[in-house]
Amino acid sequence: MAQRTLILCYQQITIPANVASATLSFWVRIDTAETTTTTQFDRLQVQIRNSSNTVLATLATYSNLDKNSSYVLKTFNLNAYRGQTDSRLLPWYGGLVTANVVCD
Repeated sequence: MAQRTLILCYQQITIPANVASATLSFWVRIDTAETTTTTQFDRLQVQIRNSSNTVLATLATYSNLDKNSSYVLKTFNLNAYRGQTDSRLLPWYGGLVTANVVCD
């Protein structure tokens, strides 16, 4: 039986109200030992949360089904969160997927 694991990786960020635009960019490569092509076992969620830890948005969800062999640049528009102090959280469930994330 597979064991489910929750790992939280986060970075506190402040998006100034007076910036012209705000984006989150990072490079990600998903590797997995899973052989299924239809069942999502492990997942990585990219979320924006406020200082009370309330989820403001889930920007993306990646899983073992998103396995790839090279890094892919992901970019998200954060204009809606200008003027707020938010936390960027990356909740990870499972243990068989390796996500290599490089923040740009």
